[in-house]
Amino acid sequence: QGMYNATTRQVEAELLPCLRRFGLRFYAYNPLAGGLLTGRYKYEDKDGKQPEGRFFGNSWAEVYRNRYWKEHHFEGIALVEKALQAAYGSSAPSMTSAALRWMYHHSQLQGLRGDAVILGMSSLEQLEENLAAVKAGSLEPAVVQAFDQAWRLVAHDCPNYFR
Repeated sequence: QGMYNATTRQVEAELLPCLRRFGLRFYAYNPLAGGLLTGRYKYEDKDGKQPEGRFFGNSWAEVYRNRYWKEHHFEGIALVEKALQAAYGSSAPSMTSAALRWMYHHSQLQGLRGDAVILGMSSLEQLEENLAAVKAGSLEPAVVQAFDQAWRLVAHDCPNYFR
C-alpha cells in the first residue's frame, strides 16, 4: 500500500517495478491528494476561514498542508482544469472524476495483477461521484498530457513513498 495519484508518482521509479518483479500487488491510497485534486481549493484561500477537512481543522491538517499546499501544486491543477475545458468544453468532467480516471486508465496500476485504488469519501454524494468516475472511460490525450505536466511541476517536491 502506498500514496499514489496523478501528482504524487514517486512509487513509479522503484517501488512499482520491484513489486512487478516479485509478483506483488499495490494498493494506492490518497488518489485525490488529500482532496487537492478535487479542484475545490485555491492556494490563496489558505489564510482565510476554511471548513474542517483534510487541510484545515484536524490533527492531520498540518501534515497534509506541508505535503500538498504549495503553489506549484495549484499551478499543476490549473493546467489540468484548462486542458479539461479545452478538450471537453461544457461537458468537462470534474477534477475529481479526471483524477480518478487518470488512476484507473493512465497510471501504472494494473488491475489484472491485483492492483487497486483505495477510495475515500465523507458523504454518499462523494461515494456516488467516485464510483461514477471509476466507471467512466479514459481521458482525452491532452488531459493526460496536462496531468504529466502537473507531475513534472511538482516532482521535485514529491513525498517519498517510504517513511
